[in-house]
Amino acid sequence: MSTTVEEIKNMGIEYEHELVRILKNKNFTACRLPGSAAQSPDIVAGDGNSVMVFEVKSTRDSRIKIRKSQIWTLKRFANALKADPWLALKFVERDFRWLFVKVSALKSHEKTFSIDYNTACLKGFDIGELISNELQQRLV
Repeated sequence: MSTTVEEIKNMGIEYEHELVRILKNKNFTACRLPGSAAQSPDIVAGDGNSVMVFEVKSTRDSRIKIRKSQIWTLKRFANALKADPWLALKFVERDFRWLFVKVSALKSHEKTFSIDYNTACLKGFDIGELISNELQQRLV
């Protein structure tokens, strides 16, 4: 049975809500920006000292593709807020955890960027590492 576009969209929204809950449990103020697509990132989060913006992507495959316009929007939004831009990736059938990667980890194509599961594992962080990284940057 194939999945409809609406079902895929709803699953994406559920994953965004899941990530907001995780960030709130880690003492961040976080919110999902509805209808984000190309106008804004999916999630904004901060803890009073640092701000992060996230583009959230999930897949059942081993590779995630992201439109270049979404990455440009993420970077522009992050720059305006003096925030760190992150990709929050969920490889649904390969890993239960979220992987957080920097935009620089993406491979560029004509109209998209992409990242495969192995690269995300090598270059990415889990939530604990992401938050620890943010704390360490403040101490420097």
